[in-house]
Amino acid sequence: MKQPIMTHLVCGYPNIEESQKLINVLNKYSTFIEVQIPFSDPIADWPIITDANEKALENWITPSKCFEFLEKNTKNNDTNILIMTYYNIVYNYGVEKFIKKSKQIWIYGFIIPDMPYDEKEWQELINLCKKYDINLIQVVSPTCEEKRLKELFSISNWFVYAVSKNMTTWNKIDTWNDFENYIKKLKNIKNIQIWVWFWVKTKKDIENVCKVADFAIMWSELIRILNKNWVQWVENFFNNTN
Repeated sequence: MKQPIMTHLVCGYPNIEESQKLINVLNKYSTFIEVQIPFSDPIADWPIITDANEKALENWITPSKCFEFLEKNTKNNDTNILIMTYYNIVYNYGVEKFIKKSKQIWIYGFIIPDMPYDEKEWQELINLCKKYDINLIQVVSPTCEEKRLKELFSISNWFVYAVSKNMTTWNKIDTWNDFENYIKKLKNIKNIQIWVWFWVKTKKDIENVCKVADFAIMWSELIRILNKNWVQWVENFFNNTN
């Protein structure tokens, strides 16, 4: 049964065949899937994600191969797919070409965490996303000043990608109260969905996050589970009632 989560995979890790098996499993349980186009130096990621990116690149996984993978799966699966990558990938592919291609294969939106909204390149991105009617998701963190948060929310019309703490994707926030107050603060700015990224590791974490936010985003733990014994362990995670 699908859950209020967005799961994550690195395209081509550990290889393209296993990525296909994994996305088929994630399609059963996720409302959204975030597919990462591998990049040589992903920011804010625990080594487990960095290693996955490096392995995918060693497998010669290019943006074009990722688009082939994505197109196959937007046609064959019923889960909404977003692309997560870094601006240099988009730039080298060709910004408009990248966005147009994504729209043609029914991608729902982009997460490009190294492109802040006040950079001039961002304006080109957002204008082209509007032209092709595709979402550019904003990332917010607990250290964002109130003024910047309001600006980020003002340009968001679907959801914001809320980092639960300024640390890597493996670590936890200090206390539940800190987290709950942070989400309440965000919800008071604008009536928009809040999706929480970082430290979601267990089914209980998913349940707890969704008590105060709208979606949980599961990253590093899925890769760690995958590393144990391939895709079957990921399916076991979702089927386990604990």
